[in-house]
Amino acid sequence: MNDEQEDFAAKLTLIERECKLVLEDLAPGITRDRVQHICTVAQLLRARLDVASSMIIPPAPSKRP
Repeated sequence: MNDEQEDFAAKLTLIERECKLVLEDLAPGITRDRVQHICTVAQLLRARLDVASSMIIPPAPSKRP
């Protein structure tokens, strides 16, 4: 992963942690459902970023005479 991707992954991790903390204090209802959705989306985005960054093959160095 490059620096930008690592920064984005760190922000997604922070969102996920904050959501989990908030979920502990929320009663069942629409607000709790929305926060749970945000947490799930952050997890999925981070997982996709990890997979995508591991699958990207860096370009071969150009050979100039």
